[in-house]
Amino acid sequence: MSFNRQFKERLAAGDALLGHWVSVANSTVLEVMARLPCDFLLLDGEHAPIRPDDLVSLLPASDLHGKPVIFRPRSRSDAHIKAALDAGVAGIMVPMVETAAQARAIVEAAHYAPLGRRGIGPLRASSYYDSFDDYLLSASGRTTVIVQIESAAGLANVREIAAVDGVNVLYVGPADLAQSLGVPIGIMEGSLLQACETVADAARMAGRVAAIDIVSPEHATMLFERGFRLFTHGSDIGFLQEGGRRTCSEMAALIGKAG
Repeated sequence: MSFNRQFKERLAAGDALLGHWVSVANSTVLEVMARLPCDFLLLDGEHAPIRPDDLVSLLPASDLHGKPVIFRPRSRSDAHIKAALDAGVAGIMVPMVETAAQARAIVEAAHYAPLGRRGIGPLRASSYYDSFDDYLLSASGRTTVIVQIESAAGLANVREIAAVDGVNVLYVGPADLAQSLGVPIGIMEGSLLQACETVADAARMAGRVAAIDIVSPEHATMLFERGFRLFTHGSDIGFLQEGGRRTCSEMAALIGKAG
């Protein structure tokens, strides 16, 4: 799965990358999403019903199109992180990271010794052990660790979190961060924008990548200028709703005119 390694290399090179969310645990949906001209997909196991055990049957659909997949587990559980990586995802994104100790534990769960303590058993990731030795040697180079900064506590500790060896990306969860800071959700200005700048600065100083979910495409340029390089925007469910509503409205208008 060379595209997983290439994804991490592109991050390190400072490329601007765009990904879309996937919430439906269905291989056909994932295959359709993988055909979109984006750089990666982010499967959500935190707020959507996608389990680590689902990944073994889902990932072939995205692999078919060479699309890297990041998985967000429901918690910082070592078992969920290990299962996702053993299935062959390009990386994991862990929600609500608030301390350097939490970030360090995530890195250790995601990597083999000496960097971590991940248990050895990369079932699908090693092509069902056909490439076992090669996978063990190359796993660190193809595993991306993303931690979410989405609370006032995480923001206060962001420099210490960024300094943890093995953390690759600091990802702002703007809705939760806004809620924690007591400011309106979805309005990228004032103290929320300042908080985002703080995360981007911490990432830059530590040699990490700053990432964020953007609710409005207009925010992309502003956040790029502030140092963000990895973005998520839109989802399978959102695209279905948007396309369906637009088509229904257009057809209703045409039928009304015809009547």
